[in-house]
Amino acid sequence: MNWDDKLKDVKSLPLWGLLVSIFVSSIVLIVINYYTLKTMSSVRAYINGESNYSKGEKDATQSLISYMHTQNPKDWEDFIRNIRIPQGDSIARVTLLEGGSIDTVREGFLQGGNHVEDIEDMIWLFNAFRNFSLMSEPLAIWEMGDALVHEKYLIANEIRMSVEEGTIEANESRFLAALNRNREAITLKGKEFSESLGTTAREIRDYLFYANTIIILLILGNVSVYAMIMIRKRNEQHRELANANQELDRIGYSVSHDLKAPINSMLGLVNLAQKEQNEKKLKIYLEMMRSTLEKQERFIKEMVAISKENRQVIKKEIVELDYLIEEVINAHKHMPVATGIKFYTHIGVHRVFTDPHRLEAILNNLVSNAIKYHDQTKEEKTIEINTYSEKDKIKIDVVDNGIGIDSKDKSKIFEMYYMSKDREKGTGLGLFLVKEAIEKLEGEIRVKSVKGEGSTFSVILKK
Repeated sequence: MNWDDKLKDVKSLPLWGLLVSIFVSSIVLIVINYYTLKTMSSVRAYINGESNYSKGEKDATQSLISYMHTQNPKDWEDFIRNIRIPQGDSIARVTLLEGGSIDTVREGFLQGGNHVEDIEDMIWLFNAFRNFSLMSEPLAIWEMGDALVHEKYLIANEIRMSVEEGTIEANESRFLAALNRNREAITLKGKEFSESLGTTAREIRDYLFYANTIIILLILGNVSVYAMIMIRKRNEQHRELANANQELDRIGYSVSHDLKAPINSMLGLVNLAQKEQNEKKLKIYLEMMRSTLEKQERFIKEMVAISKENRQVIKKEIVELDYLIEEVINAHKHMPVATGIKFYTHIGVHRVFTDPHRLEAILNNLVSNAIKYHDQTKEEKTIEINTYSEKDKIKIDVVDNGIGIDSKDKSKIFEMYYMSKDREKGTGLGLFLVKEAIEKLEGEIRVKSVKGEGSTFSVILKK
């Protein structure tokens, strides 16, 4: 995928993300508002039901008092019809508590004079909040009210029996007092039920409001974070694109600048070779051409390596250092230029968590340099690779007894294209590559060197 495609993908992500967020937030808000309205509607239905409950109880009391005075069977029938209203609500409550038939619950609420369209909401509210503490008080008051209605029914049966026995006049005052006490108690419980249910409704409303607010804030927060992440990703993509363009410019400049002189040199050698009749001089020209081409081949490979290194994603894992170092040494020790060089290792730290490909490239480059710049005048030529721990760091030292580095060159050897007079065998890119790779791993590289004695390159990584 090219950079334009990547940028298009990134630009499309925020739109889809925001659409999903808006859709989810809308669904959540609709659900919360639906249940808020459903709760308020259910509470209103219960308050209306309490009104019917109280009216039925009062009408029943009036019918019972009339029955005591007139002893007319119609007044008794009126009492039975009116008392069935609170009794219906009582049946619904007990059936809900016991998990009985919903049909029985509906019939009970209908008997209680509740509107048919309110019954499902009344059942939902009871079942949804019956186990919450905020519903315990209204339910307890309702239960006490039902007990008082039952008490009224028992008083009514005593009155009817007294009427049938002809003793009603003697017991009338006692019955009236009992009915008065019962009516006052039921009126009080009805008032307490309405107030308690009102308090419960306000608490439920507040809880739903807080939930609504929290969810909205969470959604807004997620949308904001998502937007920030996408903006950051887009900025990163733009930076990567800018870096890629800068890198292409640099490679283009390097290719045009650093290949121009060798090409001109090659053309000059070709012209000389075409005119040269002496076979010995011709061979010298051909050897110079071969050396120039080899150097430019190395240059092109290292430029490609720089470009690849900058694009490669860092993938860290556990790296077995003894195995990696053995591979690096085996890749170099059989090369013709390494003949006579002895390799030593001391593995004090066996594992590191890092990018194995970058670390391998770093060590390959350092070992290759140590071989390239060994001191041919020394009887024993050595290269050591040592690993050890230092506080919260891991150090990997590549030590050689080669030609060393002049003190004035130490600060420049990691610069791009820099080559000292002693190090004209290279392209000036190797150590630059090493430094860039180590920086990607959030590490550092240090060098100690004495001219004529050798060099130590220390790669320092986090544990």
